[in-house]
Amino acid sequence: MRAVVVSNGELGETKKLKSMLPDFDLVVCCDGGIRHLESLGLFPDLIVGDFDSVDPALLDTYQKKGVTIRTFPIEKNETDTELAVQAAVESGAEQVVLLGALGSRWDHSYANIMVLVRLMKSGIDAAILHSHNRIVVSDDTLCIEGCPGQLVSLLPLGENVAVHSTTGLKYPISDQKLPLDTPYGISNIMLQSKAKIQIKSGWLMAIIAED
Repeated sequence: MRAVVVSNGELGETKKLKSMLPDFDLVVCCDGGIRHLESLGLFPDLIVGDFDSVDPALLDTYQKKGVTIRTFPIEKNETDTELAVQAAVESGAEQVVLLGALGSRWDHSYANIMVLVRLMKSGIDAAILHSHNRIVVSDDTLCIEGCPGQLVSLLPLGENVAVHSTTGLKYPISDQKLPLDTPYGISNIMLQSKAKIQIKSGWLMAIIAED
């Protein structure tokens, strides 16, 4: 089952992002993310959060339409996105796509990348989608799709990250460490529609970007 979690961050160009979306079996929205639903053509199965950043009238509209709403306290250990992801996993999601997961609050943006790691550790395929950025993580193999000439940055998520090999990229990497203090893997280029990165150790983040 493929689930989407809609958060309250930035989408980029909404029309473009909408055209990139696959079909979803489950739509979980968190807090103020409900402001994005109509423009994305999505209707929520569940809305979760502490609702400190939500439009009360819009929330009431969805409640009157019979959407399940789960309210959590403002003071909690989890972010609203974490709670939404947890709900998706508990519903049986095998794939989770995060929308609105990037934005001006870089702490939340990075926290959402950490959520990707948690999902992947649990064997759940996960990605963050933005109209100009697609983010995936792995500690094993990354198979990415894009267009020839598209930028791909490979950045470490911690110390002791090393790449065994890459295929389909203009600048090949072979048995190379990616230090946490040196952005060695920034702005590589896809040579074809698919590329593969075999990771030797550590957690790697790939950002498939468009300027």
